[in-house]
Amino acid sequence: MSDAPKQGAGNLSGRTAASSGWVGLARILVRLSDFLLLLVLARLLTPADFGLVTLATAIIGILDVLTDIPLTSALIRAERIERRFIDTAFTLGLLRGALLLALIGALTPAIAALYGDDRLLAVVPVLALGAALRVMQSPGMAHLYKALRFRESFVMEIGGKIASFGVAVAVALATRSYWALVLAPVVTQAVSVGLSYVIAPCRPRLSLAEFGFFWRFMGWLIPAQFAAGVAGQFDRLFLGAVVPKATLGFFGVANSLAALVEQSLRKAVTQPLISGFVMVEGQADRLRRGYRMADSAIVLSALPLYLIAFVFAEQIVAVALGAGWAPAAPYLQGLALAFLPALMRLPFRPLAMAAGRTDLVFAVEATALASRIVALPAGFALAGVPGLIGGIGVAGVVTAGAAMEVVRRICGMSWAAQMQGTVRAAGPAIVALFVAWHLERAIAPLTGVPPMLGLGGATLAFLATFYAGVVLTWLALGRPAGVEAKAVGAIGRRILRNS
Repeated sequence: MSDAPKQGAGNLSGRTAASSGWVGLARILVRLSDFLLLLVLARLLTPADFGLVTLATAIIGILDVLTDIPLTSALIRAERIERRFIDTAFTLGLLRGALLLALIGALTPAIAALYGDDRLLAVVPVLALGAALRVMQSPGMAHLYKALRFRESFVMEIGGKIASFGVAVAVALATRSYWALVLAPVVTQAVSVGLSYVIAPCRPRLSLAEFGFFWRFMGWLIPAQFAAGVAGQFDRLFLGAVVPKATLGFFGVANSLAALVEQSLRKAVTQPLISGFVMVEGQADRLRRGYRMADSAIVLSALPLYLIAFVFAEQIVAVALGAGWAPAAPYLQGLALAFLPALMRLPFRPLAMAAGRTDLVFAVEATALASRIVALPAGFALAGVPGLIGGIGVAGVVTAGAAMEVVRRICGMSWAAQMQGTVRAAGPAIVALFVAWHLERAIAPLTGVPPMLGLGGATLAFLATFYAGVVLTWLALGRPAGVEAKAVGAIGRRILRNS
């Protein structure tokens, strides 16, 4: 037997980390672009404009995931990605886009009537075009993903975002209308699809020869995608029916800011983790180590950012969006806490998909949907929008528990083992919160200190205190193997090389 596979497996964690690094960098830059665009458009458009597009996006989001087909993930699981798989993936993507546009065309009049806003008659179909293009990227990209080559996807994503940023700002300056928000995602997808065929040239033909292969993979994912889509958009759909557009706009912007972290991490880790978990399928010890490493890295990356948003929500909104968006601050503060439980379930989906257990993916997403349908309206009835945000947190805890049970069933990790990374980060997080909170309040009354400088100083103090605490906790526990050990080792090697 050749040694090549062994060598590839031996270097798997490094290759997966490098792949996640490229995807992570792309997601950071993409989200930075989204954030900068939000800053610009918040000063050119009104909360009601954002509310309208938030509602339309929520509607598209449900139909998007209902018709979504995880073509790339299925191709990665194929033993060899042959021409017939490529052709079938292309054809299914084309059919999926046509189905989505047909559904939107049929439902848009009823949607506009339901929400009493004729502007949705034009906004929803245009947004649907972007969603239809999303799965039309070159199927040849799957060859790169299967080989853990994600640098090329970096070019594809960044190119789309640069183009959409320019178009959105130009439209906003010219029209001062919500069309800037509508056209941005369409341009992103159109440019990204075009770049994918430049990066991975492919001339697919119409064929459904391997439909059975994709259907076996998709079976449980179709209802899982539907459940995830409704659950993810339920808050905005519900609020769209019971609050004014301006209130929905404040909530939608706060939700966009809070979701930057989770969305960036999810997109950064999903494909690399699926590829990595597939490579160690059947090797329980390596699978558990890889899962713990991914989970700890996610917690250590995202937890401080959520806590910064919680502590400094008012300052973030004031500095980033302006005084006119002040009502969004308490929503951002609540959502930063409500989204925390999602950190504990980010790696579960790649693990379940790599193991071929899409039935368990559906079970978790169905739990998320059921818990949100119950918790969000109940929370709103008790305390309005803040109560609804509390319901999001409650539903997140329930869903995280379901995801942890799935992980236990697939690779034998107890709940306690899965919580190790979160527990180790809790102490440093509490200390960092204490330091940053008091530092910010000491800086705020000082005259002549720009708000951005005060916010930046407090944020840096939080991050420095948190990560110093993480290292000290790791040392106190006897330097256990994990993401902390890898990070400290990498920094040490870099210092030695540069000395």
